[in-house]
Amino acid sequence: YQCPWCNKKSFSFWDKQTLGPHKTLECRSCRRSVGVRWDRAQVAAAPLVALCFLGLIVGKVLFATLSAVLLFGWLGATLGFLITGPLYHFYVPLEKPE
Repeated sequence: YQCPWCNKKSFSFWDKQTLGPHKTLECRSCRRSVGVRWDRAQVAAAPLVALCFLGLIVGKVLFATLSAVLLFGWLGATLGFLITGPLYHFYVPLEKPE
């Protein structure tokens, strides 16, 4: 990914995935802080949270056992990560922190 300050490719996919609304990284080239937009980061994380809760609810309603609730919660979280990862990659841009 390109740094918004110096326009050099300084960040890997995993560097960007670790960024959040309150966490910044330092560019390897220009040594300035780079972050992400908090509103877009929250939207990108929404499928993870929603599918995890949906899995917990489905496990509780269908089977009403702790193992089923945990299994369906885990399945929901897994599906959520499969949606959130690419969404975060394409929808959340790097920006200069305020």
